[in-house]
Amino acid sequence: MNEIAGGIYFLLFFGGICINKYVLTVLGFKYPTIFQGWQTLAALIIYKLLNVFKRSSYPITQVDRAGFISILPGLLFYTTALVANSKALAELPVCVYLAVQNALPASIFLFDRLYPSKSRVPLPPLQGAAGVIVMITSVGLVLSQSSLEFQESGYFWLIVGVVCNAASTLHARIADARFKSWDRLYFSSVFSVIILAPASLYLEEAFQALQFRHDRQELFVTGCLASAILIACLNLYSTVLKEDDKFGLITNGASAITAILSFWMFPEQLSTIQYALIIINLISTLPIPSQLNRDEDEKPIAIIQSA
Repeated sequence: MNEIAGGIYFLLFFGGICINKYVLTVLGFKYPTIFQGWQTLAALIIYKLLNVFKRSSYPITQVDRAGFISILPGLLFYTTALVANSKALAELPVCVYLAVQNALPASIFLFDRLYPSKSRVPLPPLQGAAGVIVMITSVGLVLSQSSLEFQESGYFWLIVGVVCNAASTLHARIADARFKSWDRLYFSSVFSVIILAPASLYLEEAFQALQFRHDRQELFVTGCLASAILIACLNLYSTVLKEDDKFGLITNGASAITAILSFWMFPEQLSTIQYALIIINLISTLPIPSQLNRDEDEKPIAIIQSA
């Protein structure tokens, strides 16, 4: 992976997180089913256009009843994680959000190395220690803000999001092998649009969102459009770059830099202990390789033109 490809990934990651945070917190649009429903709808349109105009070498696999049943749990986990992470990001500082999210690659990495298996790869001491430190600091950040109202806090939704993302990652390994990363991304978007639309009506968020008017309405509309495009492009770009051995360093580095820059972009009052836990967490994450699902029989041909 060259520097330009890594730079593009960082810009997509940084822009997606920061614009989402701006819309959710600064502008106060805290309607996750509407916000994520719009993002998945926009992503679905982009994915479909790429497929129609042959910009992708990943044709969409036709789904039958058996295939749908196989991937259904993963679709549920994906959609639940979308809503939970949106609620968490709206309430929590970006640095805390990203630091606790690091528990996902750390837990999957440790699981792969420690779970009994004939093909188990030995656990490197440095990476093993880093994974344990990331888990400890993530738990410490959550416990540092536990209260009687924990189930109503952003920390609760952050835990739900991490657990659902981990479940989705592990489930993809046992789901129907016909469906590759591109297929899972496409069908997850379809499923999310179908589920979140009626959910927004049931939770009455659709009616509340119709009444939402901000003093900076132009920035709100622009932010919604930009966030949808950036997140869709980030997901697409990840399906290409994750086949590279250096992807773990790139994604962990992008997360760390974004978290550090957020100290100034979205200043929050945190304790000295929290700052220390965040810094230790971000540094410890760097040597942990990516454990995203790899499709070994897929050729990593760029969906979005990679430099």
